[in-house]
Amino acid sequence: MTNRPFYFTWNHQPTADAADAFPVQHAEHDEFVLQDGRRVYDFLSTSFQTSFGHSHPVIKAAIQKQLDVMPIASPKSTFPLKQRVSEKLLQLFDLGPGKIFFTLSGSESVENALKMARQITGRTKIAARQKSYHGASLGALSVTGDWRNPPHFTIDDHTIRIPEPADDPSFEQGRNIIESAGSDSVAAIILETISGANGVAIPSQQWYDAVQSTCCERGIMLIMDEVLCGFGRTGPVFAYQYYELKPDLVCTSKGVTGGYVPFGAVWTGERIVDYYDTEKLACGLTNYAHPLGLAALDAVIDLLRDSAFLDNKLALEQLFATTMQELTSSPHVIDVRCRGLLAAIDLDCAAPTWSDCFEKGLHLYSKSNMIVVAPPFVSTVDRLKEALDILKQQIAGVTVA
Repeated sequence: MTNRPFYFTWNHQPTADAADAFPVQHAEHDEFVLQDGRRVYDFLSTSFQTSFGHSHPVIKAAIQKQLDVMPIASPKSTFPLKQRVSEKLLQLFDLGPGKIFFTLSGSESVENALKMARQITGRTKIAARQKSYHGASLGALSVTGDWRNPPHFTIDDHTIRIPEPADDPSFEQGRNIIESAGSDSVAAIILETISGANGVAIPSQQWYDAVQSTCCERGIMLIMDEVLCGFGRTGPVFAYQYYELKPDLVCTSKGVTGGYVPFGAVWTGERIVDYYDTEKLACGLTNYAHPLGLAALDAVIDLLRDSAFLDNKLALEQLFATTMQELTSSPHVIDVRCRGLLAAIDLDCAAPTWSDCFEKGLHLYSKSNMIVVAPPFVSTVDRLKEALDILKQQIAGVTVA
C-alpha cells in the first residue's frame, strides 16, 4: 500500500508518484509554481479545461461576487442569473430554438444526453467511434472506445462501434454497420467533434456530411460531444460550427467555466424541447444550475465576446498553427494534426516522456509515439513561443531505438 491517503486517477497506484505526480505550491496565469519554486508552463491547459488560465480576474471576480449573493440554490429555483446565463448560452450555441440542461461534468452531460435520446426515440442502441472518450461514468464509458472501457462491465450490448473517419472517409462502412444493426433500433450517434488525448482526430467535411444525412434519413439523433473541443479550443466557439452541423444535442463541460467550478451543460434542440413539453423529464441533479458555475460561465461567455481577448487568442492560434506546420518537416515527425489551440504530433519513435518534458518546464500529454498539446488562451505570444521552442528541442533530441 502506498502512503498517499487518496487515489491517483487513471493510474497504477504504486507507480503513480514516480510516473506523473508533481508537487504544486500554487498556480497563476498559464503556469504551475512548484514547491521548489520552479515554474512549469501548463501546455495542456491542465486536463484541457484551464483555457482561461489559473487566475483570470474576470472569472474570479464573478465567482467571488456570487458567493456573497447566493452560493447555493435549489435545482428547482429560478433567479435572474440562471435566466440570463441560459439565454446567453443559447445564443452562443447559435442552433435555433432549444433549452439548456445543466450538469456538473462532461460525464454527466453525456449521461443525460444518452438518457434523453433513448427516452425520446424509444430506441436503445448508440453508435460511437472505435477510438473515443466520452466520460468516466457507466453510460459514458459504455460509448467510450479506449482502454478505460473494458474493466467496468459496461452496457456495451447497446453500443455499436463505427470505424474512425480516416479509415472510412465516405462513412459507407459506418452506414452499413448501422443498417446491419437495424437503424430503427439506433437512438443516437455520439461523436467527439474533434478528439483530444486519443489523437486529435479531425474528420473531413465529407465524413460529417454523410453522418448528418444518415441521422436525418433514419431518425437517429446526433449528439456532439464538445466537452474538450468546445468554448474556443479548436478555433470557433464550438467545433461543430466549423462543419456547419445541426446536432440534436451538444454536450459541454471543461472550458464552460475554464475549470474554475465543476460544471457542464447540454444543449437540446427543438425535437427534445417539444417532447418534454408533454412528457416528464426523468433527469435531474442535486446541484443542477449551481450558482457558482453559472457565475463562472457568465464570465466565460463575456470573455469569448471581448475583442482584446479574441485578438490575443487569434495571435496565439496563428503562431501555434505556423509552428505546427514547421514541425511537419522536422526529423522524426510523421504527422501533425492541429486545429485552433489543440494539436497532436506523431513521431516515428518513442515520444519524449511526460517527465522529461516536465523537467524542461512543460506540462503536456505524451503517450507512446504521440504528444498532445493545448495551451491556455491567455498566454502571451512570447510565452507560447518560448514553450514551443522547448517542445521543438525535445522533439529534435529524441533517439530512435
